[in-house]
Amino acid sequence: MADERFSFARGELRVRAARGAIINGVFLATVEALTVLQLIIVARLLSTSDVGLYGIVSVTVVSLLALKQVGIDEGYVQQDEADQELAFQRAFSIEIALACVFAVLVALLAPAVAALYGRGELAPLMLALAYLPLAFALQSPAWIFFRRMDFVRQRSLQAIVPVTSFVGSIGLVLAGLDVWGLILGALIANVLAAAVAVHVSPFPLRLRYDRATARRYARFSWPILFAAVAGLLIRQGQVFAFESELGLVGAGYITIAATLTRYADRADQIVTTTIYPAICAVKDQKATLTELFVKSNRVTAMWALPFGAFLALFAPDLVSHVLGPKWEPATVLLQVVGVTTAVHQLGFNWTAFYRAVGVSTPQAVYALAALVAFAAVPIPLLFAYGIDGFAYGMFAVMAAAFGTRAVYVKRLLPDVRLTRLVLRAAAPVVAACVPVLAWRLLDGGARPLEEFLAQAILFLAALLALTFTQERRLVGELLGYLAGRARAPVLAPSTPEMAAGDAVH
Repeated sequence: MADERFSFARGELRVRAARGAIINGVFLATVEALTVLQLIIVARLLSTSDVGLYGIVSVTVVSLLALKQVGIDEGYVQQDEADQELAFQRAFSIEIALACVFAVLVALLAPAVAALYGRGELAPLMLALAYLPLAFALQSPAWIFFRRMDFVRQRSLQAIVPVTSFVGSIGLVLAGLDVWGLILGALIANVLAAAVAVHVSPFPLRLRYDRATARRYARFSWPILFAAVAGLLIRQGQVFAFESELGLVGAGYITIAATLTRYADRADQIVTTTIYPAICAVKDQKATLTELFVKSNRVTAMWALPFGAFLALFAPDLVSHVLGPKWEPATVLLQVVGVTTAVHQLGFNWTAFYRAVGVSTPQAVYALAALVAFAAVPIPLLFAYGIDGFAYGMFAVMAAAFGTRAVYVKRLLPDVRLTRLVLRAAAPVVAACVPVLAWRLLDGGARPLEEFLAQAILFLAALLALTFTQERRLVGELLGYLAGRARAPVLAPSTPEMAAGDAVH
C-alpha cells in the first residue's frame, strides 16, 4: 500500500533512502568536482585580483540570496495538506514574492557595495546577477520531486546549472571575457534550468496567496532567516576584512579557501537532503529519529573528516603543483579551514531534525553563537597576525558552534552520544595520517609531484582499509538495501534499545 506522502509503500523507505543517498552522492560529487575543476582552471587563467573581484561579487550576491532561503522548500516538504497542488502553489507564491524583493535588493545594493570597496567595476557585475532570485524561484518544481523522494528527477533538474555553467563559463573566459565570462556563464545556465523546471513541473505555477499559509511559513522561517543573516555577516565579513587588510589579492585568498572547503560539507548535504522527507514522515518516532541521526552522521563522517585531513596534509602540494605559487600565502588558511570545516559537519544535520518536528528557533541561537565567536576571535587575529592568525582563530568558531550543537542534540535526542560519535569517526582518519607523517619525518624537504601523488595514494589506501574495517556492518547494511536483500516493514529499529545502542557504539 502506498503512503499518502509517497508513491510507494512506507516499508520501502529504507531502500529508497539508501538508493537516494547514492543518487545524491553521485550528483553532488560530480557537481563539486566540476566546481573545483572550474575554480582551478579559472585560477590559472585569471589573475588573483580578478578572482578576488569575482569573489566579492559572488559572496555578496550568494549571501543575499541565502537570506531568501528561509525554509519555504522545507516547510513545503514538511506539510501534509490534502491538496498538494494547492499547497505547492501557495508555497511558490511566497517564494516568488520573496524573489522579487531580493532581485530589487541586489540591484539597489550594487552601487553601495561598489562604494564600500571603492571599486566601481563591482556595480555592473552585481547588477548582472540581480536576476538570480527569480531564476531560483522558477526552479521551485524541484521541491515536488524532493518531497516525493524522486531524487532522479530532482537532481536531473538541478544538474542543468552546474554543467551548463561549467561549459559556458570556461568557454567565455577562454574567449577573453575574463570575469564577465563567469557572470554570463551563470546567466545562461540559470535561465535554461528555470525554463526546463517550468516545463516539467507536475503542478502548474500559479499565484495562490493565502494569509494563514503565509503566517505559518513566517513562524517556521524567521529563525532560519536570522541564521541566514548571521551567515551573510560571516561570509561577507571575512571577504571585506581580507580585502581591507590585503586588497583584492586577499579577497582572492579567502575565495579560494571558501570554495575548496565547500567540498567538505557536501556529504552532509547528500545525506540530509536524502533523509529529510523520511524524517518528516517519522517525526513522532524518537527511536527512529535517533537511528537516523546516528547512522547519517556516521556516513557523513566517512567523507567530511578525510577531506579535512587531506587538505591539512597536502595543501602545500596542491598549491605547489596544482594552483600555482601565487597562492602560497593561503596555504595555512587552506589547511586550517579545511579541518574546521570538516569537523563542523559532524552532527551538522541536527537542524534538519528540529525543522522536521516544526521547531526552528534553535538554529537562530546556534547561528548567533558562531557569529559572536567569529567577530571576537578570527577577525581581530587577521588584523593583528595576518592570514595565519585568521585561520587559527577559526578553531574558536568551530568550538562555539559544536558546543551549541551538542546541547541541542542532547535535548531532542537524549540517547545520542555526540562526543563518542566524533571520536569514533576520527579514529580511522588519524590512523591513516600516521604513515604519511612517518614518511615525511624520514624524508623531509619539498616534495616533487611523484612523491606527492605517492603519499596521497598511501593516505587514501590506508583510510579506505581502516574505514571499511570499522564501518563494515554499516556499509553492508546500506549495500543490502541497495541490492534489495535487506527489507524492513517500517523505517525504524526493532526496539528503542537498538537505536540507543547505535548511538553508543
